[in-house]
Amino acid sequence: MREWNITAIVLGLTWVIASYSVIRIILASSPGAFSVVFVVSIIILPPILISTLFENILKYDFFNKDYKSDRKNK
Repeated sequence: MREWNITAIVLGLTWVIASYSVIRIILASSPGAFSVVFVVSIIILPPILISTLFENILKYDFFNKDYKSDRKNK
């Protein structure tokens, strides 16, 4: 069973909520400011990069201290 990196999930969800809020505020003042592709990429792509960074490159989880050693044993 795959072990989830909680740090990547928390940072990804924080990014999605914050970017969605900021984009809603900006689009409320000027509706044609951004294209749909740009808005979707600003909300979706960074959490994928955060997940890749913490799961594959750093291999560290701030909430689960045994994450790195568990990944080495598998």
